[in-house]
Amino acid sequence: MIKYEKVILISIKDQKLILIQDNCEIAEYSISTSKFGIGNKAGSNMTPLGYHLIKEKIGDHIPTISIFKAGEFTKEIAKINDMKAYEEDLITTRIIKLEGMEKGINKGGEIDSYERGIWIHGTPAESKIGTPASHGCIRMKNDDIVLLYNSIEIGTPINIEMKMIEKVQNKNDLFADRRHTFRLIDRRKQNVFDSSLWKLNSRERRKEDERRNR
Repeated sequence: MIKYEKVILISIKDQKLILIQDNCEIAEYSISTSKFGIGNKAGSNMTPLGYHLIKEKIGDHIPTISIFKAGEFTKEIAKINDMKAYEEDLITTRIIKLEGMEKGINKGGEIDSYERGIWIHGTPAESKIGTPASHGCIRMKNDDIVLLYNSIEIGTPINIEMKMIEKVQNKNDLFADRRHTFRLIDRRKQNVFDSSLWKLNSRERRKEDERRNR
């Protein structure tokens, strides 16, 4: 099993982004994915599924609610929830560019997430956060995108899923009242990143690992 220090899970159904460190949830944010639904083709304005990595980060030291166009800071400042915020797909504060890692799903040709410009970014349309409202990207509130941006590095894995993994606390964990535990699985043969909740206690885990390693 490959261990990642930090991982981002995104749920389309729940419109949530979870940041995990050392298999424990450390932050959760409401988001907005595409109002056009789920899809991977160029020009569809849909949000792709699957395993991605953070390819680039843009916006160090840029003022909050600043507007970007074509990935460049314009020196304009947006207004939260004004008419322009709803009429235009404004990109504000920070940009996190994603690179798809699954050929035939989000990498290569007309389905390439990086070439399509699938980003995590701030939006002035904050009242829409929590509902599908974007043009394919993952939108976040401006204060939230700053926190996330400062917490992750280039190369951080991201898994965009339809449904949120159920959060079940490990009852044998002394810190169960404030932590959720996750297991991250690398399916090397399929070259697919997946994640599932690790619901077993330590003794059961050892037995399961021994069974799988036979």
